Amino acid sequence: MAKTYYTYLIRIANRDRVQVEKWDAQHQDLGQPSGILRYQEQWEEIASLWEMSHQLGALNDYGKARRLGEALFDLLFDEVLRQDFVNFYFQVVQKDKQLLRIELDIDEQGMPEVAALPWEFTCLPESANLGEIWLGTDPNLIFARRRSQWHPAPAIQLNPGEKLRIALAIAAPTNLGSVVYEKVQAVLEKLATSQSEQVELLPIVNPATPEAIDGLLEQQPHIFHFIGHGCLKNETGEEVGQIALVDDLFDEALWVDANFFSGLLNRYRPGVVMLQACEGGMLSASQAFVGVASKIVQQNIPVVVAMQYEVSNITASRFAYRFYERLAQDDPVDIAAQNGRRAIALNTQYHKRDFATPVIFMRVHDGYLFQRQETEAESGKFNGRLADRSNAQNIRIVDRHQEVNQQGKYNLYFETASNLKIKDD
Repeated sequence: MAKTYYTYLIRIANRDRVQVEKWDAQHQDLGQPSGILRYQEQWEEIASLWEMSHQLGALNDYGKARRLGEALFDLLFDEVLRQDFVNFYFQVVQKDKQLLRIELDIDEQGMPEVAALPWEFTCLPESANLGEIWLGTDPNLIFARRRSQWHPAPAIQLNPGEKLRIALAIAAPTNLGSVVYEKVQAVLEKLATSQSEQVELLPIVNPATPEAIDGLLEQQPHIFHFIGHGCLKNETGEEVGQIALVDDLFDEALWVDANFFSGLLNRYRPGVVMLQACEGGMLSASQAFVGVASKIVQQNIPVVVAMQYEVSNITASRFAYRFYERLAQDDPVDIAAQNGRRAIALNTQYHKRDFATPVIFMRVHDGYLFQRQETEAESGKFNGRLADRSNAQNIRIVDRHQEVNQQGKYNLYFETASNLKIKDD
């Protein structure tokens, strides 16, 4: 049986208070405790470690990463909220064996420096005596950000026979560092081949010029994946999120700002936008909504996944591989992102900042963004059925073909992880 969601929403509207809302799987209110945002008490230590995290290689130490994670936790949770969270975690995860979604809602307009913190590092202090719990990688948790005053996006209905359309755009300008995209491309091609009745990989755009991206979006993809270079660059004293597209005449970098790049999505707004670009998810500590991811969120995209630090191509590819592997298993998008971060952590043992690099911004009540409608005749082919919300399940299609072999084991229609494994070169 699939696990259900419980929600622990943490809302920060000012520098004084933290407001929490708790819901069960039926979205029934389980309490609204509040606490003190320990801004003055924790800020000096956090600011020092945060600055260190921006320096490549400076945070390649488990102890420093944990110090930053615990300081972030202590900033959010005073003694009252800390005990409330520990009790809720124990009840939901350890006793009831369910999933706990942690949503972080910060007023970026009013507190850009708080919204810009690398919250994906957050971990439970050792003094809590609950073991090793990193909010961004724990398999029993789902950690995501959501924008303050959001309007929830409806689920995307896939008509009977309609395929999930994935668009891949690659920008590898000749005058910038290499962009390794082949592994992610191979994963998507493998997925489209093995799931040809359900998944369609649109013609790959490479090089990604503005005109080529516009044409790709005209095909109305459900998922838009961009691979390339990005930065949060100072220009005339201002921080400006930028993405490197490709000049169609010289194949060199065509740097465009966050406003221009997000404006490309006016052609069509996919359900998921993934930015596999270094620093694409970094927010400005002084200017609200200047990062590329923030601008895309403003375009009312339901789910945005981006990178908040410069990241190696291998790490980015590992995350993307795990993300799509979980989507192929019908997992919600936020669980897919959580498992992508976990895959990075398992390969770095938290000795690098990489595990906290992917950031997911959500505008949906749950991660079940895509809902597939099947005809009665087609539904007999599948073992899965639409789960009833009244049975504490978010509507979900379990669309897996299963065959029992002579040994009585299940052969999933999806390729196994071992068949798609990414190996470091």
